Amino acid sequence: MAEGGERPSLREYVAFSIMCPVVFAPRYEARPIMITPQTITDYVRQVLADAQVTVTDRTGTMDHLNVRVVSDGFKGKNLLDRHRLIYQALDEPLKDGRIHALELTAETTDGS
Repeated sequence: MAEGGERPSLREYVAFSIMCPVVFAPRYEARPIMITPQTITDYVRQVLADAQVTVTDRTGTMDHLNVRVVSDGFKGKNLLDRHRLIYQALDEPLKDGRIHALELTAETTDGS
């Protein structure tokens, strides 16, 4: 590398940055793209094909969501099992950060 306050040449800079990536190549974690209500619906319908899904953005950032799912797939299941099904469906966007907070409502088509 150049000495005495001189700027290194581009070739020297590239060569050194390859040898010392931690110094010259800070790692930025890419923030996932904002999730859409349709994407959430698609995830839920992979687990509950007949689901009617309503998504409400609680903060304007599309990562704090109120999700209402109506499906006959919930019949005979208690509230905890219903929520587990939805969390299972939304596992990927929960893990990658597209969904930060989730408030769930899970009902059957007859309202139970």
